[in-house]
Amino acid sequence: MIPLTLPHSATFGRDRELAVLRRAVTGAADGFGGCTVLTGSSGIGKSHLLRATAECAQRRGVAVAARAAFELDKAAPLITLQSALQQLQPAVDWTREDGDAQYRIIERLGAALEDYAAQRPLVIVIDDAQWMDELSALAVAELVPALASSPVRWIFAHRPAPTGTPGQQLMERLVRDGHEHVVLGALDDDAVRRLCAQVVGADVDNTVLALAGFCDGNPLQVEQLVRTLHLTGQIVVADGVATVVGEELPSSFITIVDQMLHGLSSDAQELLQAASVFGRPFGVESVAQLLEVRPATLLKRIKEATTAKILVDHGEGLTFVHDLVRLAVYGTLNSAVATMLHRQAAAITRAEGRSPIEVAEHLLKTGRSGSAEAVTILHDAALEVAPAAPSTAADLILHALDVIGEHDPGRVRLIADAVGLLASAGRLERAHDLGETALLAGLDPRTEAQLLLGLADAFKHAGQNRTAVEYADRALAVPDVPDSVRAKLHAVRAHARFYSDDLRGADEDGERATEAGLGTGEYAASVFGLTARSLAAQAEGRLDDAHGHAERATGIADRVRGDAIHRHPRIWLGSAQAGLDRFDEAEQTYRRGRETSERLGTAWSTPLWHYYHAGLLTARGQLDDAVAEAEAGVAVALNMTAYALAVPLLGMLTRLAVLQGDLPQAQAHLAHLQRRTAAGTTAAPEDITWSEGVLQDAVAGPGTALATLAGMYDALPARPALIAQDPATAAALVHIAAKAGDEARARVAVAAARRLAERNPGVISLAAAADHAEGLLTGDPWLLRAAVERFRRTPRRLALAGALEDAALNAADPEQGRAWATEAIAIVTECRAERARRRLEFALGGPKATSEAAAFRPGSPLHQLTRAELGVAVWVADGFTNRQVAAELFLSRHTVDSHLRKIFTKLGLRGRVELAQLVARDRLGPAA
Repeated sequence: MIPLTLPHSATFGRDRELAVLRRAVTGAADGFGGCTVLTGSSGIGKSHLLRATAECAQRRGVAVAARAAFELDKAAPLITLQSALQQLQPAVDWTREDGDAQYRIIERLGAALEDYAAQRPLVIVIDDAQWMDELSALAVAELVPALASSPVRWIFAHRPAPTGTPGQQLMERLVRDGHEHVVLGALDDDAVRRLCAQVVGADVDNTVLALAGFCDGNPLQVEQLVRTLHLTGQIVVADGVATVVGEELPSSFITIVDQMLHGLSSDAQELLQAASVFGRPFGVESVAQLLEVRPATLLKRIKEATTAKILVDHGEGLTFVHDLVRLAVYGTLNSAVATMLHRQAAAITRAEGRSPIEVAEHLLKTGRSGSAEAVTILHDAALEVAPAAPSTAADLILHALDVIGEHDPGRVRLIADAVGLLASAGRLERAHDLGETALLAGLDPRTEAQLLLGLADAFKHAGQNRTAVEYADRALAVPDVPDSVRAKLHAVRAHARFYSDDLRGADEDGERATEAGLGTGEYAASVFGLTARSLAAQAEGRLDDAHGHAERATGIADRVRGDAIHRHPRIWLGSAQAGLDRFDEAEQTYRRGRETSERLGTAWSTPLWHYYHAGLLTARGQLDDAVAEAEAGVAVALNMTAYALAVPLLGMLTRLAVLQGDLPQAQAHLAHLQRRTAAGTTAAPEDITWSEGVLQDAVAGPGTALATLAGMYDALPARPALIAQDPATAAALVHIAAKAGDEARARVAVAAARRLAERNPGVISLAAAADHAEGLLTGDPWLLRAAVERFRRTPRRLALAGALEDAALNAADPEQGRAWATEAIAIVTECRAERARRRLEFALGGPKATSEAAAFRPGSPLHQLTRAELGVAVWVADGFTNRQVAAELFLSRHTVDSHLRKIFTKLGLRGRVELAQLVARDRLGPAA
């Protein structure tokens, strides 16, 4: 608990911990962000330290937003953060609209906090963070790194139990990610002695210390024990020294509290017992209704309880000094009295408009009739919070299932909803077990098909595509399934089949979904089916078809809006445009699609925007920007536990790290990818197998790579997706096979590239790729020259550099070869393709690249930055927020965050203030 209205009291035995927390506050005051996690058992003193920290921040002029989370927070998405931020003056300027999805809420909140911190440093303090609601936990996971460059300091306190809550998982993740971690242990003997002396107002002798020793250095228990004994006259002070008298001394915390109650009047005891049924701060009016008395009659009792330090003013109402005290008081109620109080509390909380979860929790403790009503409330509440907190919603329905009878007619509907929510929360094993149990029990056809659809959709989004296909097959085999449900099933199965390498099946299902969706008004299924057809067509090398399907899907979505627009077909339209070398159009498509996604708040699409945009940037040769995009995509995917979306991005990061010559980083990305795929997540071989082969070629040589890639070579005639997506890979495939001595597979790659070019005569880069691959295999300098000239007419800079390199190596004219080598080195140097640069300089003896005219003094650390990083650094140094920089540079905010983290790491800086000072010191003139 951290009620900031409490006066500061001395803190004993915590000098080291206080120093850490005060340094965190000082850092915020000096312009630096960060995060500190305080871990300790109940009553160990975490709340006291947070109060001292908040007071320190206020003295330093740092704004403080503080709140203790409560177990009931889970029922109100974002309540933990929102309630804390409501304390700020001036108020944080953000508006949460009804119907806002997670992504939109978090984006808006992050922007508001960044703007606020630009005017005044901020410390956000959350006590009992293990009870944080799910959306607050998700927001914190997103905003801690996003605001790391702003003077926003996050300070959390939590106890290690219970496990599995969103707040607890967040705390574990923050610690795992390397944020500052302070563990609170027991007080030492000297601290215990000083605490006892403070409570009684006198020195204490060994009788007091011996009794306090049974509390194992837990300050709450020590304080409550000594205060209780003093209150009941079992500690007396003589000649300025306190000593213990009497024989019946408490032996446990519960007996301490029980004895403490006996030291109060019967009226005060009655007040405390009644109030103990509330698991949150309560108002005087609420407890007066519970006791059926006028509020004014409670004032004397409340004063007695607050004087005894059992109740404290929390700001939101009165609360127990610690939840352990409340639970101990609650334990003194007999069952009949507890049942009566909970029945009344349910009515009171309902009348006050409190969370339905709180009403249900009271009802569950009132017997059979109350439980039946509670099930309905829990079910309705789960459906209400599901869009913002799917894991919490799943827990609520599971709670309802625990209460409802095995043969209750409402159980089937509960299970169907529970399966969908569990799957949305990524808890697939539990969803599978629950769904299969329900299916074994026998369901009507419509319910069975809906349940199987939910399972298929869930496993597809989790990347377990073969399982998704199996569920969709079972659902489609159910008789009398409505056509609208069939449309959805075909759409889901189409995408799952694509990622299971069944291109023909994906196209067939996509066509069925399209027609059934249009016929039944299930337009989202039509859009999703068409995007599956676009993917399949691109994988087969039918690039005009891929574009046509995606364009049709986009037209439907723009026309009908609704659920259809939430499928974001522009993701695949942009990909199809890029495949046709229409890069500028693809850029515009991605930009417009991203804006729509952010407006709608559809978080699931965010990693995909990053993935496809990173691919476009890679083709352009903007490798640093591509890395930042892909890293941002991985971070978002992991925050959402959307591991299936993280896998392709990790594959891309592996390949980018190889291009940039950072093989240890490439190995780390691939290891992360393999951990995900080992758990059953599948993705296209172009993302997984090709990434592994590229790294093996760089580390172990072409023979090892070829062993991994053999299946991809053999599949090229039917699935030339790799070359269609990145024409430069045609030559790479020939390089690997030829160097490994497998001419037959090299010829397969050449034939696939040539066939792809002939099928798509309007795509210059595919003709260039075919010339490059064939010229490389045959050593024909004229084909290699043709590849160079054709790639010059495309925006594919790295593909051009590769063709220049091979043309230089096979040039009949040494002078021409030198010119091509020089040009290739210039391109790869500008693109930051370090591995190719080193290879060219070693093999061809080309000139080393010279840096552009420096905008900063010679020797400045800023020269370590890439062009992209330097651009972000200058904007930030000039006082722009991350959001403003993103808008100016046409980047996502996540990409700017990623650039900034790298800038601070490279330069050894702690935040924006130091960056601004460095740029001001070393800048020679306007930045380029």
